[in-house]
Amino acid sequence: MNKKNIRGYPVYYDNNAIKAIDHLAYVLSFDETDSLFRSARLSGKVEFEDRIGRNFTLINTSGRNFQVKKR
Repeated sequence: MNKKNIRGYPVYYDNNAIKAIDHLAYVLSFDETDSLFRSARLSGKVEFEDRIGRNFTLINTSGRNFQVKKR
């Protein structure tokens, strides 16, 4: 499992979710990314897709730690 810090949030991911990491880190605006992290923190997880329709889930694993999985 890999780890990347995105906008101050530690995010863990497998190689099959690298496109989600790129989307969160480089494509979305700060406000869009922050909104996804806040939603995942409140509800435990949030589903999203990148600009070409690949589906992912952002999961709050504990406190400020998150994991991204491909759906």
